[in-house]
Amino acid sequence: MTSLFEQVTDPLTLLAAWRTILAHDAEDGEVQRQNQRIAADPEGFAAALSGELRDGSYVPAPLAEVAIPKKDPAERRLLRIPSVRDRVVERAVTDTLGHRLDLVQSPCSFAYRRGLGVDDAVDHLVTLRGLGSSCVLRTDIDDFFPHTDVEDALAVLAQVVPCRDTQALVRLIASPRTSWSHRRVRTRGLAQGSSLSPLLANLALTPVDHAMTEAGFGYLRFADDIVVCAATRGELCDALIMLTSQIAVMGLSLDEGKTIMTTFDEGFTYLGVDFSASKPPPDPYHDVDKTAHPDHVLYVGREGARVRVSQERLIVDTDGGLPYASIPRKAVRRIVLSGAVGLSAGARSWALYNDIDVIFLSRRGGYLGQLAGPRSTANASRLLTQAAFCEDDTRCLPLARAIVRAKLRHQTNVLRRVGRRGLAETVTETCSALRDAVREAGAAADVQELMGVEGAASARYFACVSALLPEEMRFTARSRRPPLDLPNAALSYAYAILLGECVGALLAAGLEPSLGVLHSSTDKRPSLALDLMEEFRPLLVDRTVVALLRTGRLRAEHAVPSPDGEGVWLSRDGKKALVDGYEATMQRQVKGALPGFSGTWRRHLHHEAQLLGRAIAEPGYEWVGASWR
Repeated sequence: MTSLFEQVTDPLTLLAAWRTILAHDAEDGEVQRQNQRIAADPEGFAAALSGELRDGSYVPAPLAEVAIPKKDPAERRLLRIPSVRDRVVERAVTDTLGHRLDLVQSPCSFAYRRGLGVDDAVDHLVTLRGLGSSCVLRTDIDDFFPHTDVEDALAVLAQVVPCRDTQALVRLIASPRTSWSHRRVRTRGLAQGSSLSPLLANLALTPVDHAMTEAGFGYLRFADDIVVCAATRGELCDALIMLTSQIAVMGLSLDEGKTIMTTFDEGFTYLGVDFSASKPPPDPYHDVDKTAHPDHVLYVGREGARVRVSQERLIVDTDGGLPYASIPRKAVRRIVLSGAVGLSAGARSWALYNDIDVIFLSRRGGYLGQLAGPRSTANASRLLTQAAFCEDDTRCLPLARAIVRAKLRHQTNVLRRVGRRGLAETVTETCSALRDAVREAGAAADVQELMGVEGAASARYFACVSALLPEEMRFTARSRRPPLDLPNAALSYAYAILLGECVGALLAAGLEPSLGVLHSSTDKRPSLALDLMEEFRPLLVDRTVVALLRTGRLRAEHAVPSPDGEGVWLSRDGKKALVDGYEATMQRQVKGALPGFSGTWRRHLHHEAQLLGRAIAEPGYEWVGASWR
């Protein structure tokens, strides 16, 4: 397998990095001259630079100082800019390591992140406001870039980049060095004209982000601009004390002139947005009726209903034969039938002919199976490759470890996003246990040991999730067959829907769903679909269900006893509330969760299935999972 250092220093990687820089660089004189020299022989430049990086003779050039005007004409901002050659190296590093480093960063950090920005920060702040955190603290880290220690960033980088040659290269190009006009070398700070500096700045503050969220504060960071939301001013004072002490360890301090405490009712503006009690409204991408990119999924859970085709429309009839719904056929891309719902022969043929998945769930919400059209790209050679891979425990284990680590990472992020101040100790201890489990998963000797690590960690995770719910919604443990309470019924129902989508995604990727990597292959379940589903459980289902329970959209009356009296089912209204929330999540447009890919979460699920196929078919490909979005 090609090492990360070899990937960063590959001539093709360096050449692609230069072309990216060339497309975005300003046309000032010196930069233009440097680019013209490289343009005379770009392949030769990349090959020579690759050789220097690999034989250890590469030395970064001094920085060039550029004065940038500020709003006040009398003031200027001094940037220290690396040479084009050095920026090529920086860009190669960020392009190669960017997604991997994104995996360890906080879900509450929004600036300098691929696919995350102002809109996502605004949405998070609206969510915190909606959960009753009416008091707001806003502050700023004083003179952040010039005082940040590169070693703080490298300590976080080392957690996910074990390659020492790569670590040494990042240290070399990121460490303070002279500029043309100053011979004295700085001992701290990040060059503000460097493309690598924003990434390292985020990495340096990641431990602070995690500490604040695990302490139960409603936290948001946009670069060095920090907002904390809480129910009382007393909690904000606690947050300020903790934040001050956290950054003091790094040799940093808060800007007292920019530190304020207020409430949403008094008026609060952030990132150019008014956050008064009613502005802005909730993110429209979380409202399935207003989304700009619907995926057109038809859910039918009415007992005795029947789906048929008539005159270019899908008709849903009630048990009495009366039409309940009528939808244009071309508007539907997937059908989910729950319980005793019929499907006419015409509707079945139409679905198969048009590659429309039809997923069948039991009345309890368990996954039964599905109809899948002929779009699968599977062939004999691909299936033989998959079968050989899944039978080889040595080849399966690294991928199985990566699947479990991705799931545990997302479980940790769920707790960081929904933590409560009163349960800070519980959240902190659970997140610490999940981080330990990630390390244990990486060292598991076989799949059985790996499943044991995952099972123990998930038990602690769900115990913490339960504690974070409203008191009347708490549950003792994860229960499945049957679910014993409303949260478990909601989780099981949504997992069943997600499992059906995973089966369809694998078939579309040309993979056999029954041949598993983490879950053992069997004819009785879609094991590989369960593998694909693992990282998406907390990322898509758990946080959706928690939000529905905490905002009261799923309530106690939505749980009804099952006919055998052994558990509970979701009522019709409960299923509707859950399906609406699930669809709103799946239809949300995201960027950066997977390298170089954007679209709805449903499209990300299909793309991840293709990447799973690459991990199975290509020995040199390393699967790492999606980052939180």
